[in-house]
Amino acid sequence: RHLARRGGTMIEFRCGKMKMDANGTTVRPDTRKGKLTVTKAEEDGLTHLTWTDRSQGLVEDDFIIFPGDASFSYVEQAKENAKNNRVYALKFDSTKKCHFFWMQEPSADKDEELCSKVHSAINGQENPSDWGAGAAGSLGQMDQAQILAMLTQGRHMPQGDDSSMDIPLSLGAEPDAEFSPSPSGALAGST
Repeated sequence: RHLARRGGTMIEFRCGKMKMDANGTTVRPDTRKGKLTVTKAEEDGLTHLTWTDRSQGLVEDDFIIFPGDASFSYVEQAKENAKNNRVYALKFDSTKKCHFFWMQEPSADKDEELCSKVHSAINGQENPSDWGAGAAGSLGQMDQAQILAMLTQGRHMPQGDDSSMDIPLSLGAEPDAEFSPSPSGALAGST
């Protein structure tokens, strides 16, 4: 779900994360229910992208992102996977690190829009009014408990060790693998 800036939140929606295999060539979904949030900290003005385990309410990953240092984009290699083709990458230019996420929103209809909003928010283009009113008006009146209840409603999740959910990548390297953008924007191997 996306939210208007309330308490520093620029965008928030259901999203899982992916784990890189030992060879650094394939990512597999972490089956926990998750939430991806982009916020601007009121105390220091820094932009944070966090991943939260929704079942426990614990923030597991907290990335500080400087405008122009990162991108959030669709992973082209996922197109070929019928069971798990909603995979996105957070790529850092300064460190060459790449973290993978998969959409857990019930419908894929808004995936591209959510991706675009995350990319804009982490790059300093944070004006929610430019993103349209959409859900912002109705969600802005909800308190934290109501939003959490809404975000944790049941949905289809990958189960067990289903290798048909794996996404082979042309990355090389190791977990949190380095990447180099190819001319088409897809991830290409690095040496």
